[in-house]
Amino acid sequence: MDALNVSEIYHKKAKRLSERIQEMSPLVVAFSGGLDSSYLLAMVVDSIGKKNVIAVTAQAPFFSPFETQHIDTIINKTGVKHIVFNHDAMSKEIFTKNPPDRCYHCKKMVFSSIRNIADSFNIKYIAHGANTDDLNEYRPGTLAAQKFDIKAPLTDAHLSKAEISSLAKDIGLSNWNQPAMACLATRIPYHSSITMEKLTMIHQAELILFNMGFPGSRVRLIDWTAKIEIRKKQLPNFLKGQYQDKLFEQLKNIGFLNMIVDPKGYDRT
Repeated sequence: MDALNVSEIYHKKAKRLSERIQEMSPLVVAFSGGLDSSYLLAMVVDSIGKKNVIAVTAQAPFFSPFETQHIDTIINKTGVKHIVFNHDAMSKEIFTKNPPDRCYHCKKMVFSSIRNIADSFNIKYIAHGANTDDLNEYRPGTLAAQKFDIKAPLTDAHLSKAEISSLAKDIGLSNWNQPAMACLATRIPYHSSITMEKLTMIHQAELILFNMGFPGSRVRLIDWTAKIEIRKKQLPNFLKGQYQDKLFEQLKNIGFLNMIVDPKGYDRT
């Protein structure tokens, strides 16, 4: 399929998205600062106007700063009313004890708060940035979204992560090529407690890799060992370069005792 046909398909999906959004005005958008919710927010504003939109953002220490750094830029670009609330999952044992359904309980708390905010403005519809890629993975947060009737217009329009990135670039979003950055709690194995110390170590380690030229990498903390997952397309450069000794020295300075590099790399875009 040539580039012209691909572009036409993408823009047909964008039109379908706009039509879906117009069925849900006024609308609250669950906005994280990530690529998906940024594109959704921009399209909502374009489709129904900023006066009919409220962006709502949950604030918590386990959300990656690599994602949240784009929030102010996108809000300024769209000009929408923006509400930020403190998501206090760190005070809940159902989160900090890190059971396998942690994500469900976390998302349930988030969507409950957003539903309350929407109700306070007498707004029926809430949308979040789930896309078709999410349908292929274990996503307990999706169950929480369904519980609070949170819509997924990107999924309704059959948009994938790659298509969203391309369309976001077309409309001039600054984070169009931003790698997916799940919350930092996902770097800690189930049943290992989530603490501020661990979250800080993980972010600092991923910042080190970012500064080395490996954005989007994951650092998983397993028994104080850093399991390094470099994005697949960057992995050959990492392995042939003189990075591993330098990286380990810096990781020891922030509390890691050992380091292993996953030879398969990290394969999510």
